[in-house]
Amino acid sequence: MPDYVAQLNQERIKDKKNKKKIRKRKKMTEQASKVTDIELSLILCLCLLKDALDWLLLFVVGIGLILSRITNLFITGILWLWCITRLHKFPTKRFVGGFIIEMIPVIGTISPSWTAFIISIWVEQKGYTPKFLKKMK
Repeated sequence: MPDYVAQLNQERIKDKKNKKKIRKRKKMTEQASKVTDIELSLILCLCLLKDALDWLLLFVVGIGLILSRITNLFITGILWLWCITRLHKFPTKRFVGGFIIEMIPVIGTISPSWTAFIISIWVEQKGYTPKFLKKMK
């Protein structure tokens, strides 16, 4: 009987060591949250294409405004999924602000608000944010 107790104690010690190693590994994977430059450039190209399409649809007065809103909903969905999956801290105020600006009929068509949204994420991630904006947060 004493042999079994010693063996159980050794297994418990091994289990505790393995749990500590697993916890350390999880912390390491959580810290790698930066979005790559290639990923940001692809999203930026998508937003630039949306802005160019908006300018083209501006010349088609009647149906262009409706088509612009429909494409805006698709871009909003894509950016929302991208923000949820890749950014660990969702930029809610900037996202909602960009969406509201894009939904205003003529102003949303002219302004590149989604492009400004992606550039603001890039500036924040690279650490180029001016000091007075850091204080506002």
